[in-house]
Amino acid sequence: MATDLNESESVGNSSRTERYIKSVYEKIKFNKHNPLRYEPFRHGMYGYLNLLEAGKINASANLTICDFTLSSNVKRLWVIDIRSKKLLFHSLVAHGMGTGEEFAVHFSNTHDSHQSSLGFYVTGETYTGNNGYSLKLHGLDGTFNNNAFDRAIVIHGADYVSETFVKANQRLGRSHGCPALPAEIAPKVIDRIKDGHCLFIYHTRDNYLSQSYWLKSGIKNLPAEADQLELQVPKEAVQEKLKKQVQAFEASEKPDAELAPLDKQNASKKESMSKEAFLKSHVSQGDRETYKVEMQTIVIQKPNTVAELPKKISSVIYISEKSGISKSDSLMVK
Repeated sequence: MATDLNESESVGNSSRTERYIKSVYEKIKFNKHNPLRYEPFRHGMYGYLNLLEAGKINASANLTICDFTLSSNVKRLWVIDIRSKKLLFHSLVAHGMGTGEEFAVHFSNTHDSHQSSLGFYVTGETYTGNNGYSLKLHGLDGTFNNNAFDRAIVIHGADYVSETFVKANQRLGRSHGCPALPAEIAPKVIDRIKDGHCLFIYHTRDNYLSQSYWLKSGIKNLPAEADQLELQVPKEAVQEKLKKQVQAFEASEKPDAELAPLDKQNASKKESMSKEAFLKSHVSQGDRETYKVEMQTIVIQKPNTVAELPKKISSVIYISEKSGISKSDSLMVK
């Protein structure tokens, strides 16, 4: 981990963390016809980074996201290799029979509810049980899913998770709360995400997004690769910052009552100053010997609007009467 963040950041803030998450998302080649939406990824990636920092998942953990706001009739599970920015699997996934019909609408952490549980999980060990080759899950999101292991909520394959079942029943088959996968790909998926990887079951219900510990906690560090990515500040942010600088300058141009007489005196003195007198009072002996000093070379004027600022100028120094020097300053050329 690298890049210390001085401010505590939540998933909703526009921050360097947000820009890093966005940059990762944009590098992943999702299916154009059914891509993972940014919002589920954004929340999943934020929690993933927190879990990574807390040591709850492997340093090279994959991120699996189930978007349970979608119809069960479409592929709504994505397995992503975060390090290589590659999509490994995109699959159908079942929700619990107590959670809803085609759409997931009810969630529970209660035994025998046959409902799915929201939140972040870390994958455990594999075993072979009544549903064949299966993967144990450990809920990490408090009362949203901390009973998952005791409820035997696992990833396994099932014949009712198939397009054939959807065509025959107008919806996907349902489990007892497990995120069940198509039987033909379940073993492959399980082997790629077993032993310390991250699973995130996403939905907007039950105030989950505002209550999850992993989404509320600030991220103190980003992965080292964040330092190597081009995390450009959005154009709007630059314009807003520039606008504030101009406004601050305009405010500083209004002289205080106590300083006004002094400013006028200084301005009057400077106007009558000879070049030699100005040099002696404003430029050190060492600078006079090192630099060629040209008087009245540059006149800096305050722009009326942000749009009037020169586009190729990276920084602008404003000189006001309060600064104690005239609006035409000396330019020293080595």
